[in-house]
Amino acid sequence: SSVFGIVSFAWAGFGGAFGAVVLCALFWKRCNWQGALAGMLSGGLMVFVWKYLVSPLGGVFGIYELLPAFLVSLAVCVVVSLVTPAPEADILAEFDAAK
Repeated sequence: SSVFGIVSFAWAGFGGAFGAVVLCALFWKRCNWQGALAGMLSGGLMVFVWKYLVSPLGGVFGIYELLPAFLVSLAVCVVVSLVTPAPEADILAEFDAAK
């Protein structure tokens, strides 16, 4: 049971930190490195915040920490990418060529 909990927490960390960033990088050409970095940091941090500060409140807050971490990571990645400069033209051309 404790091994399962550790593995579950580790996968929540990976999914929360990298899941939304990978999806944004693959399907949204406006995503830039600043948004990706902010999304990874916020998602990884949210896993810990949810697990140790929010989840003990119980009820609806007892959900698996991957979901809120993914949503926070996605929101932060999008917002930071929109308020920082767009990727350069050569990067956008490479993105279009990969399609």
